[in-house]
Amino acid sequence: MNNLTSRQRKLVYAGCVLLLLIPIVYLGAPTSDDVIPGTRNAVSGGKLAQMRVEYDLGESTLGEIDPSSAAMNLVLLGLRGPAAGVLHLKALDYQEKKDWAKLKTTVDSIIKLQPHYVEIWKFQGWNLAFNVSREWDKVADRFYWVKEGIKFLQLGTNRNQTATFLYHNVGDFMGRKFGNSDEKKYFRKFFVIDPDDKRFNGTADPEINPQGKDNYLVAHDWFVDANEKDETYRIEGMTHVFARQGPSRSLFDYATAIQSEGQFGEENRSAWDKAYNEWTQVYGYDVFLGLDDIRYKLNSSLAELQSMAKENGVTVTKQQQVWEQNVKMVNYRFWQNFADCERDPLTVDAHKAIYLGKQAYSEGKISNWQDKDGKTQVSEAQTLFVDGLENFEKVFGKYPQLTDHDAYIEEVMLAVYYLEQIQRNNGQQMPEDFPLRDMVIQNLGRQPDIERQFRIENRPDF
Repeated sequence: MNNLTSRQRKLVYAGCVLLLLIPIVYLGAPTSDDVIPGTRNAVSGGKLAQMRVEYDLGESTLGEIDPSSAAMNLVLLGLRGPAAGVLHLKALDYQEKKDWAKLKTTVDSIIKLQPHYVEIWKFQGWNLAFNVSREWDKVADRFYWVKEGIKFLQLGTNRNQTATFLYHNVGDFMGRKFGNSDEKKYFRKFFVIDPDDKRFNGTADPEINPQGKDNYLVAHDWFVDANEKDETYRIEGMTHVFARQGPSRSLFDYATAIQSEGQFGEENRSAWDKAYNEWTQVYGYDVFLGLDDIRYKLNSSLAELQSMAKENGVTVTKQQQVWEQNVKMVNYRFWQNFADCERDPLTVDAHKAIYLGKQAYSEGKISNWQDKDGKTQVSEAQTLFVDGLENFEKVFGKYPQLTDHDAYIEEVMLAVYYLEQIQRNNGQQMPEDFPLRDMVIQNLGRQPDIERQFRIENRPDF
């Protein structure tokens, strides 16, 4: 090298630089902006950039934090965790002050700082859907913030493809918040026909319901995705045998919901059939690990127990003990019997009579009347409620193992409460021998909840 002239050395150095640029470009060239995290689809750029996209490790949003904020000062010093903590405190402060616009902006900044910290997605998704939503008076406004919480979780699944629990949470929120809250009568309608007519023109919000389906069916799809993810990235934070119930339980909820809304025909029967099959043929045949890593299936015959005992290298007695313990833990037989009961025409008739009784009550058909012969005839509402209770009495005679089911107890007690109001309207007392009297007496502690449910069902529309 010492024998080379200055010009020659410069040319050699330039050649070395160009030669080194080749692996640098191959490894470090940036990707395009329209790639999907967690995938290899149409990813252009260097090898390292492709791997960042595939494993969702990229951090390209720090420039979107307010450059004048205290949080950005901490980021510039390498203190991203403390910066996120500052933003969390600000978010809570804005929530207390009901400054919703700044709350949303701050939450967006938090996830730009820590997009792969799953606890942030879990907490803030729940906070928006459950806490912030209830701060509003109008149901449509509450619905908007529930959607915001779910959209937040959905974004979390896009940025954290391996966080199976987030997929499960989306399914849980889709079902539980839209279908079980006090506003479910309105939320379930809004889920299919969004109240924001200007934006959605009488259709569903495509970000949460692109196909315009029932909320429980959308929940089912998310639970299925969660279970598929679980095959590769095991769900954390839940007992596995409970976590895998999602798809089945969402179908149970769907069948129950459409029935409570007055659908008692073939669609309802089909819904219960699908729920039963999902519970017994899909969930029931999942293989789980029990005590001492003994593998088992919930839906197992004696022959299958013997076969799995051989596979596990344990005695049939030990296999049966592990199996029975988990069958009881998840109430597997109960839900199987419940679906059987709900498909029974006798149960359908009981639900239908009580549903029609509530309709008659809301229409004011609660007063006794006299026919042309001067005989007193009981009101239409009372007749229907009595029919429903008598049918439920027969149902419990046929399915005694279901008499402790909360949903049945509440439906019976609510029907009796309606009857009491009808009797009071007619200046009468409830007879001592009304159907299922013993069940009502045994569950008097639930009475405040029953009265609250009665008020919810009979309050004016928002």
